[in-house]
Amino acid sequence: MKVRLLGTGSIYSKYNCASELIDDKILVDVGNGVLKELRKINYDLTKLKMIMITHLHADHYADLPALLINLEVEKNLKPIYIVGPKGLKENLIGLCNIYYHDYFDRFFKEKIKFMEILPETKSIEIFNDYDIMVQKVDHYNIECYGYIINNKVGITGDTCLCKEVFNIFENSEIVITDISMIKGTKYHMGIDDIQTIRKTYKNKIIATHLRDDTREELKKKYLEDVIIKEDGEEMII
Repeated sequence: MKVRLLGTGSIYSKYNCASELIDDKILVDVGNGVLKELRKINYDLTKLKMIMITHLHADHYADLPALLINLEVEKNLKPIYIVGPKGLKENLIGLCNIYYHDYFDRFFKEKIKFMEILPETKSIEIFNDYDIMVQKVDHYNIECYGYIINNKVGITGDTCLCKEVFNIFENSEIVITDISMIKGTKYHMGIDDIQTIRKTYKNKIIATHLRDDTREELKKKYLEDVIIKEDGEEMII
């Protein structure tokens, strides 16, 4: 499985907002800077099959209308699934109407297939070659979902330390995890939370959603198997 980190930062960071591209087919979150990163790497947009949104905070889907306008001009584009929490479809269409009026009406009908995730949703069954488990996580006051892809790659989304995070670690080989803070809060995990997780699980960890001060502090600590990547870097898992 190929994973490219399109963004590893938080909204407060000079880095792109947290986003991952899986096997050039599945895009997880489309926050600020993600479209430009796709353009920098000369990504072929017609390869995209599905967009998964973890939750409806702007730094996780603010670039989606801009991405759609780039997709709309692709002549050989096949229908794309957009998967996310309840309200994503309504919010996205509303944003596109604000930005571009009725420009996208036909595009949505012909090229976009929405799938709504609910708290009881356990899996996303769209592609035979991907087993995608859904895990509701605790991001304080908003529905937020993590994903586990083929029991290999876990993605926590934004979350505090909660039992569901441990479930993601239990069912993944490598976890791309929120480490926004130096000390964890009710909104986001911190370096201290990762140290707690490491007492039970020894998965390799890719740090994401990093504030710049957290990134620098994490570099100083040299935690075993906690990997800090730059935007645009690619891994084979």
